Amino acid sequence: MNTLFILSNSPGEVSGWMGPVTRALAERDFPLDITGVTLPCPYASGMEAGSARRLPGVTEVVRLRDAMRAVTAGGKRLILQLGGDPMYGCALSLRLRTPWMIYTARPRWRGRVRHYFLPDEFAQRRFERAGVAAERRSLVGNLILDSVPERGGGSAREFRERYGISAEHIICFMPGSRPFEYELGFAFYSECARILHKKYPQWQAVLPVAPTVDEACLRAGLRKTGLAWHGGEEVEEILLDDGGRVPLVRSGQYDAISAASLAVAFPGTNNLQIASLGVPLLMIAPLNQAENIPLDGLAGALSPDTPGLRTLKKRLVFWYNAKENYVSLPNRMAGRLVLPERRELMTPESTCSYISELIESPERRRAIVEDYAKLDLRRGAARRIAGKIEEFFSS
Repeated sequence: MNTLFILSNSPGEVSGWMGPVTRALAERDFPLDITGVTLPCPYASGMEAGSARRLPGVTEVVRLRDAMRAVTAGGKRLILQLGGDPMYGCALSLRLRTPWMIYTARPRWRGRVRHYFLPDEFAQRRFERAGVAAERRSLVGNLILDSVPERGGGSAREFRERYGISAEHIICFMPGSRPFEYELGFAFYSECARILHKKYPQWQAVLPVAPTVDEACLRAGLRKTGLAWHGGEEVEEILLDDGGRVPLVRSGQYDAISAASLAVAFPGTNNLQIASLGVPLLMIAPLNQAENIPLDGLAGALSPDTPGLRTLKKRLVFWYNAKENYVSLPNRMAGRLVLPERRELMTPESTCSYISELIESPERRRAIVEDYAKLDLRRGAARRIAGKIEEFFSS
């Protein structure tokens, strides 16, 4: 039996990249064993393996060190890397003497990579300048778009009925899928919801919950706010002190986004998902706990628990923040400000002042959505990658 190793690293990549590719491969219905490989990553939640096991065609999920010892009887083997540091894919390729393909925007490890899958035309031009031969690269598009159903897959009215929402507008707070995000995010956004509910009673806040969220971390974050909540084994809704409530959306997260008049999110893959659904977005990156924000490369190994390294990590985060023109994916794709970004020391009160600017300006919200239309948000990347994989195993 042929074996495909799919390497991935964090919640967004497992659900937003690996998920669409495994589904596209399943639709092709050719015999293939898929082994998911979880990579070391500062963005990991610890729930990636469980999510990967539920994907179609995945027969097992192992850690990188276990994959290094993999023994496969007969058949061809291929490594496909969807996220994480390329050095891990290179190491596994060398160890198993197996061809390696990677989805990336950067032409690195050219001596080892068999084929590159590129997300956009900016990456295409970068590879052309680097002299990577055309037959070694394919412009497939942005994988994350294949993870989003058209307009959420359901109707706004159905979503409202399911959660008993009668308010004129819905504001969707996205607490993220990484532990450092949602431990801060649920408490932070709950405070924002409380403030906004008093000022704008016709705006109902909802909190979509990623499947990789650890319930204990979620509850720990809520305890910091002092707010009550309702639910059994899982928190179902947060109870505000003025009688309002904030439903936690456990399924149909894209329906929640589609039904919203405005979304607020940390930087991440969900920024592009929100844009693809045509919902205006305010991206915020509170730097209050800069030392806890994961970084790529060697900087990611700096532990905030070590006094000297804590200060260094904090300075590095502020340095990275200052040198980046844009952080949100739609802005980076456009090379300009499509949606507003706020990257600074923030409080729920200051965040709500930025949200108020958008709530009180339907024209600004419309302008954001109109700018989305100028982005390349075509789907089909997973289908193109699956086709190349089938071609490899069939040759």
